[in-house]
Amino acid sequence: MRIPLLCLAAALGLYACSREEPAIGQPRPQTRIDETRAVEKASDAGKPLSDDSLTQIVRSALESESSLDARKIDVENSHGNVALHGSVDSEEQREKAARIAGAVGGVRNVVNDITVDAGASTGASAARKEPE
Repeated sequence: MRIPLLCLAAALGLYACSREEPAIGQPRPQTRIDETRAVEKASDAGKPLSDDSLTQIVRSALESESSLDARKIDVENSHGNVALHGSVDSEEQREKAARIAGAVGGVRNVVNDITVDAGASTGASAARKEPE
């Protein structure tokens, strides 16, 4: 009777040691999912979202668009008034970023301060000098 219990205890000990735990102070992956679900529930219930939550949702929406480089876009938010800053390669991308941000629930107004980096999309070289 002792041997099966000893084997069971050893197996449970090995299983516990093999599980991956996050580093101390790091949230578990499930925590981030739970936070996202809480934000979605608050949004569905019509409750106002915190500025940080709404900013995170707008950033995620921008990052989900493959034709945008969201790393070049900064998002600021105050009480549903979202400001976009940064640069993109074309006017179409600039407009798309504003549309995406405006489509997020809880966004009241979008100020689009994104600039278009014309040299990036056209591959234009330095301005040509006029002959004298």
